[in-house]
Amino acid sequence: MTTLFVGDIHLKSAHVLPAVDRAVAMVGADEVVFLGDVCDDWDVTAREAVAAVRMFADWVQARRAAGLDVTVLAGNHDLPYLARPRSAEFHWFRREADGFKPRAHEGVHEALKPLDMRLAWRRGRVLATHAGVTGAWAAYAGLSDSPEGELDRRLRESPMHLFDMAGPARGGRSTPSPVWADRTELEADPWAGWIQVVGHTPVPTVANVGDLWFCDTWTDGDGLMLLLSDDGSLVPVRP
Repeated sequence: MTTLFVGDIHLKSAHVLPAVDRAVAMVGADEVVFLGDVCDDWDVTAREAVAAVRMFADWVQARRAAGLDVTVLAGNHDLPYLARPRSAEFHWFRREADGFKPRAHEGVHEALKPLDMRLAWRRGRVLATHAGVTGAWAAYAGLSDSPEGELDRRLRESPMHLFDMAGPARGGRSTPSPVWADRTELEADPWAGWIQVVGHTPVPTVANVGDLWFCDTWTDGDGLMLLLSDDGSLVPVRP
Protein backbone atom coordinates (compact mmCIF):
# COMPACT_ATOMS: atom_id res chain seq x y z
CA MET A 1 0.00 0.00 0.00
CA THR A 2 1.45 3.35 -1.06
CA THR A 3 -0.05 6.54 0.34
CA LEU A 4 0.17 10.08 -1.04
CA PHE A 5 -0.28 12.95 1.43
CA VAL A 6 -1.63 16.29 0.16
CA GLY A 7 -1.42 19.51 2.17
CA ASP A 8 -4.10 22.16 2.81
CA ILE A 9 -5.86 23.09 -0.44
CA HIS A 10 -8.06 25.98 0.84
CA LEU A 11 -10.60 25.86 -2.02
CA LYS A 12 -7.90 25.49 -4.72
CA SER A 13 -9.65 22.40 -6.10
CA ALA A 14 -9.30 23.38 -9.76
CA HIS A 15 -5.55 23.86 -9.33
CA VAL A 16 -4.66 21.09 -6.89
CA LEU A 17 -6.77 18.10 -7.99
CA PRO A 18 -5.22 17.73 -11.48
CA ALA A 19 -1.80 17.76 -9.79
CA VAL A 20 -2.95 15.03 -7.40
CA ASP A 21 -4.16 12.95 -10.36
CA ARG A 22 -0.77 13.34 -12.04
CA ALA A 23 1.08 12.36 -8.86
CA VAL A 24 -1.13 9.30 -8.29
CA ALA A 25 -0.48 8.13 -11.85
CA MET A 26 3.24 8.88 -11.64
CA VAL A 27 3.93 6.99 -8.40
CA GLY A 28 1.12 4.41 -8.60
CA ALA A 29 -0.37 5.44 -5.26
CA ASP A 30 -3.10 3.24 -3.79
CA GLU A 31 -4.32 5.86 -1.37
CA VAL A 32 -4.54 9.64 -0.99
CA VAL A 33 -4.78 11.44 2.36
CA PHE A 34 -5.77 15.12 2.36
CA LEU A 35 -4.36 16.76 5.49
CA GLY A 36 -7.25 19.14 6.20
CA ASP A 37 -8.30 22.72 5.49
CA VAL A 38 -10.21 21.93 2.34
CA CYS A 39 -12.36 24.97 3.15
CA ASP A 40 -11.92 28.75 3.40
CA ASP A 41 -9.83 31.25 1.52
CA TRP A 42 -9.83 34.98 2.08
CA ASP A 43 -10.48 36.24 -1.44
CA VAL A 44 -13.40 34.12 -2.63
CA THR A 45 -17.15 34.66 -2.48
CA ALA A 46 -19.56 32.32 -0.72
CA ARG A 47 -20.73 31.04 -4.11
CA GLU A 48 -17.15 30.34 -5.21
CA ALA A 49 -16.48 28.55 -1.92
CA VAL A 50 -19.46 26.23 -2.38
CA ALA A 51 -18.46 25.49 -5.98
CA ALA A 52 -14.87 24.64 -4.98
CA VAL A 53 -15.94 22.28 -2.20
CA ARG A 54 -18.49 20.61 -4.47
CA MET A 55 -15.75 20.10 -7.06
CA PHE A 56 -13.55 18.55 -4.39
CA ALA A 57 -16.35 16.30 -3.10
CA ASP A 58 -17.21 15.13 -6.63
CA TRP A 59 -13.54 14.32 -7.24
CA VAL A 60 -13.26 12.32 -4.01
CA GLN A 61 -16.42 10.32 -4.71
CA ALA A 62 -15.38 9.62 -8.31
CA ARG A 63 -11.90 8.43 -7.28
CA ARG A 64 -13.32 6.25 -4.53
CA ALA A 65 -15.73 4.70 -7.03
CA ALA A 66 -12.76 3.98 -9.31
CA GLY A 67 -10.96 2.11 -6.52
CA LEU A 68 -8.64 4.77 -5.07
CA ASP A 69 -8.72 4.92 -1.27
CA VAL A 70 -9.22 8.59 -0.31
CA THR A 71 -9.18 9.90 3.27
CA VAL A 72 -10.07 13.51 4.05
CA LEU A 73 -8.87 14.83 7.39
CA ALA A 74 -10.54 17.78 9.11
CA GLY A 75 -8.64 20.99 9.73
CA ASN A 76 -9.54 24.02 11.81
CA HIS A 77 -11.07 25.71 8.74
CA ASP A 78 -13.29 22.69 8.05
CA LEU A 79 -14.78 22.25 11.51
CA PRO A 80 -17.30 25.14 11.26
CA TYR A 81 -18.84 23.60 8.14
CA LEU A 82 -19.38 20.25 9.86
CA ALA A 83 -21.82 21.88 12.31
CA ARG A 84 -25.50 21.46 11.52
CA PRO A 85 -26.97 24.49 9.73
CA ARG A 86 -28.55 27.08 12.07
CA SER A 87 -27.58 25.01 15.13
CA ALA A 88 -26.07 26.39 18.32
CA GLU A 89 -22.72 25.06 17.09
CA PHE A 90 -23.11 26.98 13.82
CA HIS A 91 -23.73 30.23 15.71
CA TRP A 92 -20.75 29.57 17.99
CA PHE A 93 -18.45 29.08 15.00
CA ARG A 94 -19.92 32.18 13.36
CA ARG A 95 -18.67 34.19 16.31
CA GLU A 96 -15.33 32.44 16.81
CA ALA A 97 -13.95 31.28 13.45
CA ASP A 98 -11.84 33.63 11.32
CA GLY A 99 -12.37 33.17 7.60
CA PHE A 100 -15.70 31.37 8.08
CA LYS A 101 -18.27 32.21 5.40
CA PRO A 102 -21.74 31.79 6.97
CA ARG A 103 -23.52 32.28 3.62
CA ALA A 104 -21.57 29.32 2.20
CA HIS A 105 -22.24 27.15 5.23
CA GLU A 106 -25.25 25.13 4.15
CA GLY A 107 -23.90 24.34 0.67
CA VAL A 108 -20.46 23.39 1.98
CA HIS A 109 -21.98 21.35 4.81
CA GLU A 110 -24.02 19.28 2.35
CA ALA A 111 -21.02 18.77 0.04
CA LEU A 112 -18.83 17.56 2.93
CA LYS A 113 -21.40 15.13 4.35
CA PRO A 114 -20.60 12.09 2.18
CA LEU A 115 -16.84 12.48 2.60
CA ASP A 116 -16.80 11.09 6.16
CA MET A 117 -14.08 13.47 7.31
CA ARG A 118 -11.76 12.12 9.98
CA LEU A 119 -9.37 13.62 12.50
CA ALA A 120 -6.56 11.09 12.08
CA TRP A 121 -5.07 8.47 9.77
CA ARG A 122 -2.53 5.87 10.85
CA ARG A 123 -0.43 3.11 9.36
CA GLY A 124 1.97 1.47 11.80
CA ARG A 125 3.87 4.26 13.54
CA VAL A 126 3.01 6.88 10.91
CA LEU A 127 0.24 9.20 12.13
CA ALA A 128 -1.37 11.95 10.06
CA THR A 129 -3.51 14.76 11.46
CA HIS A 130 -4.09 18.31 10.32
CA ALA A 131 -1.75 20.06 12.76
CA GLY A 132 -0.10 17.28 14.75
CA VAL A 133 -0.38 15.70 18.18
CA THR A 134 1.87 17.17 20.84
CA GLY A 135 3.01 15.15 23.81
CA ALA A 136 0.98 17.40 26.11
CA TRP A 137 -2.22 16.92 24.11
CA ALA A 138 -1.72 13.14 23.91
CA ALA A 139 -1.40 13.07 27.70
CA TYR A 140 -4.41 15.35 28.13
CA ALA A 141 -6.54 13.14 25.85
CA GLY A 142 -5.21 9.87 27.29
CA LEU A 143 -4.44 8.55 23.82
CA SER A 144 -3.55 4.90 23.42
CA ASP A 145 -1.16 3.18 21.03
CA SER A 146 -3.98 2.99 18.44
CA PRO A 147 -5.16 6.59 18.59
CA GLU A 148 -6.95 7.11 15.30
CA GLY A 149 -10.32 5.78 16.51
CA GLU A 150 -10.11 7.86 19.68
CA LEU A 151 -9.26 10.99 17.69
CA ASP A 152 -12.08 10.41 15.21
CA ARG A 153 -14.50 10.01 18.12
CA ARG A 154 -13.44 13.41 19.47
CA LEU A 155 -14.17 14.95 16.09
CA ARG A 156 -17.68 13.49 16.08
CA GLU A 157 -18.42 14.41 19.69
CA SER A 158 -16.74 17.76 20.30
CA PRO A 159 -15.63 19.75 17.22
CA MET A 160 -16.10 23.02 19.13
CA HIS A 161 -13.81 21.79 21.91
CA LEU A 162 -11.12 20.80 19.39
CA PHE A 163 -11.45 24.20 17.73
CA ASP A 164 -11.25 26.02 21.06
CA MET A 165 -7.94 24.38 22.05
CA ALA A 166 -5.26 26.64 20.55
CA GLY A 167 -1.84 27.32 22.02
CA PRO A 168 0.03 30.63 22.37
CA ALA A 169 1.60 30.38 18.90
CA ARG A 170 -1.90 30.60 17.39
CA GLY A 171 -3.27 33.18 19.79
CA GLY A 172 -4.77 30.83 22.38
CA ARG A 173 -4.00 29.86 25.95
CA SER A 174 -4.69 26.13 25.82
CA THR A 175 -2.85 22.92 25.05
CA PRO A 176 -3.02 22.97 21.24
CA SER A 177 -5.30 20.34 19.73
CA PRO A 178 -4.52 18.33 16.55
CA VAL A 179 -6.29 20.97 14.45
CA TRP A 180 -4.39 23.94 15.94
CA ALA A 181 -0.84 22.95 16.95
CA ASP A 182 1.64 25.32 15.35
CA ARG A 183 4.85 23.95 13.83
CA THR A 184 6.89 25.55 16.62
CA GLU A 185 4.71 23.90 19.28
CA LEU A 186 4.86 20.51 17.58
CA GLU A 187 8.64 20.65 17.14
CA ALA A 188 9.07 21.59 20.81
CA ASP A 189 6.84 18.77 22.08
CA PRO A 190 6.17 16.00 19.54
CA TRP A 191 4.30 12.92 20.72
CA ALA A 192 7.18 10.52 21.27
CA GLY A 193 7.37 7.31 19.27
CA TRP A 194 5.40 8.52 16.23
CA ILE A 195 6.31 9.70 12.76
CA GLN A 196 3.82 12.50 12.13
CA VAL A 197 2.64 13.96 8.82
CA VAL A 198 0.85 17.32 9.07
CA GLY A 199 -0.32 20.39 7.20
CA HIS A 200 -1.61 23.58 8.88
CA THR A 201 1.62 25.62 9.07
CA PRO A 202 2.60 26.85 5.58
CA VAL A 203 6.03 25.76 4.34
CA PRO A 204 7.78 26.61 1.05
CA THR A 205 8.31 22.91 0.35
CA VAL A 206 7.84 19.60 2.16
CA ALA A 207 10.01 19.82 5.27
CA ASN A 208 11.33 17.07 7.55
CA VAL A 209 12.43 17.75 11.12
CA GLY A 210 13.21 14.61 13.10
CA ASP A 211 10.08 12.45 13.01
CA LEU A 212 7.90 15.30 11.75
CA TRP A 213 6.91 15.97 8.13
CA PHE A 214 5.31 19.31 7.23
CA CYS A 215 3.27 19.36 4.01
CA ASP A 216 1.26 22.62 3.81
CA THR A 217 2.86 23.53 0.47
CA TRP A 218 -0.17 24.86 -1.46
CA THR A 219 -0.57 28.07 0.55
CA ASP A 220 2.75 29.79 -0.19
CA GLY A 221 4.85 26.89 -1.44
CA ASP A 222 5.74 24.67 -4.38
CA GLY A 223 2.89 22.14 -4.18
CA LEU A 224 5.07 19.14 -3.33
CA MET A 225 3.33 16.13 -1.83
CA LEU A 226 4.66 13.29 0.32
CA LEU A 227 4.66 9.57 -0.52
CA LEU A 228 4.67 6.78 2.06
CA SER A 229 5.98 3.69 0.29
CA ASP A 230 5.40 0.00 1.03
CA ASP A 231 8.74 -0.18 2.83
CA GLY A 232 7.79 2.67 5.17
CA SER A 233 10.01 5.31 3.57
CA LEU A 234 8.72 8.85 3.12
CA VAL A 235 9.70 10.75 -0.04
CA PRO A 236 8.57 14.17 -1.38
CA VAL A 237 6.82 14.01 -4.75
CA ARG A 238 6.62 16.67 -7.45
CA PRO A 239 3.89 15.86 -10.02
